[in-house]
Amino acid sequence: MSTPLIAEIQSFSPHTDAEAAAKSKLLSLLAQYGESLLSRDCEAGHITCSGFILSPDLRETLMAYHLIYQSVGWTGGHADGDADLCGVALREAVEETSVTTIHPQSRRILSIDILPVPPHEKRGVPVAPHLHYNVTYGLIAPKNQKIAEKPDENRDVMWIPVGEIAAHCTEPQMLPIYEKLVQRMQKIGEEQANIPQNMLRPLLDWYPSHKRDLPWRQDGEPYHVWVSEIMLQQTRVEAVKGYYKRFLDALPDVQALAACPEDKLLKLWEGLGYYNRVRNMQKAAVTIVQDYGGQFPQNYAEIRALSGIGEYTAGAISSICFGLPEPAVDGNVLRVMARLTEDFRNILSSQFKAHVTQQLRQVYPQADCGMLTQALMELGATVCVPNGAPHCRECPLAAICMAAQQGSAAILPVREKKMNRRTEERTVFVLQCSGKIAIRKRPARGLLSGLWELPNVEGFLDAQAAATLCAQWGTKPQEVEKIVERRHIFTHITWEMRGVFLQCAAESPEFVWAAPQELAEVYSLPTAFRCVLD
Repeated sequence: MSTPLIAEIQSFSPHTDAEAAAKSKLLSLLAQYGESLLSRDCEAGHITCSGFILSPDLRETLMAYHLIYQSVGWTGGHADGDADLCGVALREAVEETSVTTIHPQSRRILSIDILPVPPHEKRGVPVAPHLHYNVTYGLIAPKNQKIAEKPDENRDVMWIPVGEIAAHCTEPQMLPIYEKLVQRMQKIGEEQANIPQNMLRPLLDWYPSHKRDLPWRQDGEPYHVWVSEIMLQQTRVEAVKGYYKRFLDALPDVQALAACPEDKLLKLWEGLGYYNRVRNMQKAAVTIVQDYGGQFPQNYAEIRALSGIGEYTAGAISSICFGLPEPAVDGNVLRVMARLTEDFRNILSSQFKAHVTQQLRQVYPQADCGMLTQALMELGATVCVPNGAPHCRECPLAAICMAAQQGSAAILPVREKKMNRRTEERTVFVLQCSGKIAIRKRPARGLLSGLWELPNVEGFLDAQAAATLCAQWGTKPQEVEKIVERRHIFTHITWEMRGVFLQCAAESPEFVWAAPQELAEVYSLPTAFRCVLD
């Protein structure tokens, strides 16, 4: 017998004697019949799964007129061997209503009921009376979706105000069940809404003794926080520390950043990737110098308006540096909030981010705004981690975390499938002449725009074809030293690279010829090309 299924049924907390009896009976039958109880052929009856669907505001329910029962009611169906009962409820809800965006309100079982089924016909075949051991879950579906009936089973799929269910349902025995389901989903909704306020005190008490000692936390200087936050985008904390020190040593303030030559700037950023980040930082620095006299603006709207500063970075600077009640919502915070509130929406959607931002903005304290921002970041980075199971035993919020209570932390957050990266094959040339290596500037637009690169072409060339092309470039190739295979992954593209090392007799004017020390200290060569050299 499926241990997770037994555990899930055991986790249900009955509210009535009838529910307690239904739970006890179901566990007894599972012990006796095992997974055969998931089949509709089981002589003792079988497990069915229902999804009680509410709108996000919990005020309307989506129901269908069922031909078998001649009444409007919830969605649901037979488990048919599937031990993932919540998954069955979701599947049946989609099939019976045609909604495509739908998610559990919680993995919590709302109710277990024993439902007698009268004799009826199914597709012309007589069905004898039997019992359904029905397990119900609460589901949420946005209303702005197309709905349609499943013609062989139901008709008239409709949204109904929860206060008007009795006017549509002709099965009086079902009305108390629907009423309790509405009440329980509304209670869960209240629990979820109260999480942000309830987390403040334990999180703020936890942070001072558990925070990491990071160089950008030594003061509240906006320039320092800004540089660190931009560097930390797409880059691990440990990797950023060295870059952060090097950058501030060379450009200690916003005036220095504004005046820095581009080649030096890109060289300082080399290895961090996403070079437009530092270009935008310099644009913002120029604005600060020209429009604000070199002083960082101190309100959210003006900070947000600076080039390259999005909502997250503006929130971080506003709260950490100026004590403003502006949340900084990034992937760490979205993951933490999804687990705390057991929210199964796609955390990559703009709607979810807006919801979390609004929730947090409403509870930010008058004091400690910066501490709350950093505490949420720290919790997501060190405890409620992105890869692998969260460290719930170490979490200061475990007592109020709904995902921890329901055992769903490991399957949250929900993310939509990422766009498939396209793959490009490229031949990259390491042309060497008199101890120097050929490089050239990339176009001003597009991937790695304006940066230095090793000469390269699309497609894989063999040694002979590579030498022929180099001869056309005027480098007078002498011999192919070696060929290496490398891969570099960008956000939307993977480069599969064949690196061809050639000794040449002429420094063609097609290229800039740089000594190894110049490549290390002067020219900003992106990691995509450095990995070929390495």
